[in-house]
Amino acid sequence: MKKINDEALIKRIGLAVHEGQKPLLEAIKNPKIRDIALACGRRWRKTYSVGYIAFRELLKPNRKIWLVAPTSDLTQKTFSYVIQNVVKLFEPGEYKVTSKPYTKLVMANGSWLECKTADNPVSLIGEELDLLIIDEAARIAPMIYERELAATTMPRKGRTVFISSPKGKNWFYEKFKQIEKSDDGFVWNAPSSDNPDNSPEELERIKKTLPEAIWKQEYLAQFVDSGAEVFRNIREIVLDKELCYEEPIPTHRYILGVDIAKLNDWTVLTMLDKQSHKVVAWDRFQRVDYPIQNNRIASLAKKYNNARIILDSTGGGKVLNDFLTREEGLIIDDFNFSNKSKINLIDKLGQYIENKSVFIPNEPVIINELEVFGLDYTDGGTLIYSAPVGMNDDCVCSLALAVWGLNSTKVRREAPAYIGAKKEERKIEKIKKKKIHR
Repeated sequence: MKKINDEALIKRIGLAVHEGQKPLLEAIKNPKIRDIALACGRRWRKTYSVGYIAFRELLKPNRKIWLVAPTSDLTQKTFSYVIQNVVKLFEPGEYKVTSKPYTKLVMANGSWLECKTADNPVSLIGEELDLLIIDEAARIAPMIYERELAATTMPRKGRTVFISSPKGKNWFYEKFKQIEKSDDGFVWNAPSSDNPDNSPEELERIKKTLPEAIWKQEYLAQFVDSGAEVFRNIREIVLDKELCYEEPIPTHRYILGVDIAKLNDWTVLTMLDKQSHKVVAWDRFQRVDYPIQNNRIASLAKKYNNARIILDSTGGGKVLNDFLTREEGLIIDDFNFSNKSKINLIDKLGQYIENKSVFIPNEPVIINELEVFGLDYTDGGTLIYSAPVGMNDDCVCSLALAVWGLNSTKVRREAPAYIGAKKEERKIEKIKKKKIHR
């Protein structure tokens, strides 16, 4: 195939290019650039940009392309734009669209584009790609890229495009900085103001309604220390599992935070020691019938000295509460989730984490959920706490429910028995010395 004339192609499909997109379009012409990272503000037109990159690659023969996003809805927006362009240049018999098991576009020249979602890691194994596009990369768990996606472009020496709105300084930020330093990479900060459709007056109006950190992150496409992310000092409260997990101590009291699964979520049990503020036991499971969930919760609570249970009572929690109240010796506090109650719950957890007054095991799923958990504003201006689209916050909520039962950020540190014995020995020795001097 002859070299693609991007100017002619863009004109033919009617793509409106603003000034902020031009450096990206120049970068994709360079075959030496293997990795591209774009940090985009809201309504920058990243969907059209990604769609054009994918469409352009499809024009080459025998190309394999994946479009990966946190959810299928996000992939479909870009996929629809690719189809719009294909229809402008090709007859129906020159391409085919299928939807099972995943949405896929196959071209007559042997090239294809397939949509994938990051919530199904098994589906991301084994393919060799010429182009990998990761949309809303900051909202995808880092282990998904590291374990499943990173190797897909190796055999064919393909290109990877990371494109996302920033979400604090998480793995997308680290990847952005890594590519920025590489000889075969291209990065671009793309603020919302690049798009002429976003008038300066409207942007200024929105700016006045938002905290500065969120404005910088969501509209200026800047990586900030405290924007959408809620918790700070997370890595400083992580303990090795062997130091965190422990069997119940007879003189200690415990709190069990229980977040109940909803649809495709997970039920998470977090056992917290009221004295040491350590997570001493933790469990996570999904698609388990209520009677079995009841037995797991009750057994764990009874094992840890009839721990006080703070239970998510919304949805399935009401059913489990009925089961658990029939168990003897269990103390159950309901917590009904609403936007207001969740704000109070998360604010308390944030206080404990920032003060290093709670300690969690080195479980990647817990750490990742805490790191990407964010705050956002609805179109009506309401503050909400939630996980990014396509990700869960079950571990966060379970931990927060356990911390809800704590009364003070002060951690009680008990002295080992041998220390007390040595103190007593020193006291006796002092008395003996006094008698001798007399």
